[in-house]
Amino acid sequence: MKRDPLALSLLLAALALSAPGIPMLAQQEAIFGDFVEVELVLVDVFVEDKDGSPILDLGVEDFRLYQDGDQVEISQFTPAQALGGIAAVAAPVTAEATTRSATAEPLAPRQMVVFLDNLHLHPNRRARVMRALANSLEGHLETTDEVMVVRFGGTTEVLLPMSSDRDALRSVLKQQAASKEVSLLAGYDDQRILDIIERRMDEMNQSSGFFKGDPCVDLGFIAQAHAQQVYGRVLSTVRELDLFVNSLAGFDGRKVLLHVSDGIPLIAGAEAYRFASELCDGTGANKGLANSLDTELFGNGKYTRWDPMKTAMELQQYNTAEEWNRLAGHANTYQVSFYTFQAHMATNRSGDVDAARTSFDTEMEGKRNKQDPLYLLADETGGSAFLDSTDVERSLVQMQKDWTAGYQLAFEPPKPGDGRRHQLKVEVDRPDVRLRHRKSYVSKRPDEQIADRLVSSLLHGQLSNPLDVRLQVADQTFVERGLTNVRLQVLVPLDQLVLLPEDDVNRGLFTVFVAVQGERGQLTPVGQRTVPLKLPLEGGRSEFVYSVDIPIWGDTSRIAVAVQDQLGGEVSYLREQVAIESTS
Repeated sequence: MKRDPLALSLLLAALALSAPGIPMLAQQEAIFGDFVEVELVLVDVFVEDKDGSPILDLGVEDFRLYQDGDQVEISQFTPAQALGGIAAVAAPVTAEATTRSATAEPLAPRQMVVFLDNLHLHPNRRARVMRALANSLEGHLETTDEVMVVRFGGTTEVLLPMSSDRDALRSVLKQQAASKEVSLLAGYDDQRILDIIERRMDEMNQSSGFFKGDPCVDLGFIAQAHAQQVYGRVLSTVRELDLFVNSLAGFDGRKVLLHVSDGIPLIAGAEAYRFASELCDGTGANKGLANSLDTELFGNGKYTRWDPMKTAMELQQYNTAEEWNRLAGHANTYQVSFYTFQAHMATNRSGDVDAARTSFDTEMEGKRNKQDPLYLLADETGGSAFLDSTDVERSLVQMQKDWTAGYQLAFEPPKPGDGRRHQLKVEVDRPDVRLRHRKSYVSKRPDEQIADRLVSSLLHGQLSNPLDVRLQVADQTFVERGLTNVRLQVLVPLDQLVLLPEDDVNRGLFTVFVAVQGERGQLTPVGQRTVPLKLPLEGGRSEFVYSVDIPIWGDTSRIAVAVQDQLGGEVSYLREQVAIESTS
């Protein structure tokens, strides 16, 4: 999934120009109050003894829950036994009864996403993991469990929609195991830059003359350019993951996301910077690394213009921890738990004989750097990280155990919809236990939640239409080669909206949200427009027609529309496939 900024600007302009003659919201908003719906924050908690066995006999009175350091009241509680496929509805916690059991009722299907990060996954290791999943995944699933398979290689592609079809699942996994597709392999770029740094030092040492120049200046520029490139790639990965996680808003209940990769750097370019520093700051010389030197002793005094001792400070501008934490907060908002699987990594020291020979310290730092985001995502979302591993079965066993052994706490946030990320903490009155739980969440505004749910409708077909809204393409206008303007009409039945009588008219208010996915998978961010209504008390039309002009690139596009009744609170989500008519 890729954002299309040009399409966004055109779409927002189209939304602003639609429905001529209708006053802007600013002129009408004082008439209506905001529709308020109480929402609960759900916190999944896993409690284990010191041997790793789940503890299943706790009640709500054993838990304490905190947001941003302040204790909050647990308003609903689901015991561990209720999450194992027998019961689903958590009972409210009251002053009269502090412990409740869940009401016996069928659970919604358990849902899992297999996310293949091909940008950060070597094809050989992908094939091994996919074969292992194809052979063992079914043994850890109930017949009603649903699985989605997603591939990321710069953009995100859903290979298998959420489905309980085991034949389709096996087929997709086997196809990926046999696939020779190679994305912009991040691991190859990381090794290549180390080779370049090492060769540059070797070339300078092989040159003749009293003054051979300062190779460390070149190494600084090389490391910096590489860090900038990797930083952009990592940010793109986080944004795509964030967009995908938010698109799971349309699926109810807890979701497990198995992220498969070789690792993703937390600090972009850290290993290259460390290697360059090691070759120039004297540590490499002390360790016996070939071609290393000490810039303090180089030449007739300190000639270098790049100070390797300052690289730690310089590297902080390429630290992506904030972006990963924000992603984890969004995942927790929509009950997505990350189980990160890092395929076994070949090291520089045991790999190609022609590969750069870094020191053990630099190699281990690079390895840890690629594991940090995977551990962060798992730890922050209450999942588990399986790092430098060849044991896919172990990760599946852990996921299966968590599916049947977790508690769920719920509370009403003090300031819902403030757009901030809030820290969560759980304590248990039981000695010698280990806790895993969601550690933060983002309190999204209502319009942000609708926008995420709309993207879920667009990508995954999660549709609902309580307002009986209809969509129809009214017109197509050729603009230029490859670009067509499509006029989409949104028909809103007035008898489905809440209308308030005032003087001699009925007044109402609804908001239209629109998102578009192009034929190559690119997405526009969600545009929105609020429309005030002023209608006669008696008679008049039965539906309101809202028109929006949407620029479409290529031959086909998918359009999703959400309509929210601002007074009644109901929201409809619809999707329309648009085929561009030939102009020839």
